[in-house]
Amino acid sequence: MIVKRIVRGYEFSTYTSDGGFLVKLTLRDSGAESLQLESVRARVTFKPVKLKRGTIRKAVGSQRWQNFVHVKKRTFSTMLT
Repeated sequence: MIVKRIVRGYEFSTYTSDGGFLVKLTLRDSGAESLQLESVRARVTFKPVKLKRGTIRKAVGSQRWQNFVHVKKRTFSTMLT
């Protein structure tokens, strides 16, 4: 999973196991969270979906979340978790 700093937040991104979709989870500095899917194989777009607070933390798991928090404090713009 790649995490990068974006304007007013962070974006967690990874491909699905079959490589058909790119999954992007966005965590805004305000605490708002959203999910966006991008099709790799077809020209299909999906609107971002708002998520409940804490969804990204649950989705990435406790170890990756701890890694993210640790590296975030060091102000890196891109990280691999």
